[in-house]
Amino acid sequence: MMKTIKIFFILSWFLFAFQPVKLTKTKIGKSITVSLPDIFILMTQSEVHSKYVSAREPLASYSDETRNVDFSVNVAFSKWNASDLELMKSFYKSNIMGLYDEVHFIQEKIEEINGRSFAVFEFISTIRTESDVPGSANSIGRYTYIQYTIINGKTVLFNFSCPTRLKDKWAPIAEEIMNSVKVKDSL
Repeated sequence: MMKTIKIFFILSWFLFAFQPVKLTKTKIGKSITVSLPDIFILMTQSEVHSKYVSAREPLASYSDETRNVDFSVNVAFSKWNASDLELMKSFYKSNIMGLYDEVHFIQEKIEEINGRSFAVFEFISTIRTESDVPGSANSIGRYTYIQYTIINGKTVLFNFSCPTRLKDKWAPIAEEIMNSVKVKDSL
């Protein structure tokens, strides 16, 4: 009897964990739309402050019910010309590599999405916490899909992240989210 109950709970978890996620068109400010999972909710200001260290608050930050899977949109201080996207990509790649102890890039490219060019990075990062040993139990791993575009000289970034252990479930959804981004020519 106990074995049957365990099997039932394992199968229930498996079915719940792999249910398809429904995306819903979401408007961010006056100029941006993106399709986000319907389970995402807008983060409170205290949640934003605890998760993001930035000079500017994001335009919007969303999270799932567990607060492990996040999506945010931000405008950076750095100014670029639209023709500088390739140079900007190199700059941000270097910046990404400096933020973490280890970075494994899955993809890095310039891509046109809905008529706009983006610098796209998909990677797994690791920050070691209390130990210098790579891959130790004290390491924190994150899967990140981030893309940057230039609008009227401003850098606009779209960032999706989750724990590495959730990558297989969320990577295809992150790609759908990022491919749904539509930005008007002004902010």
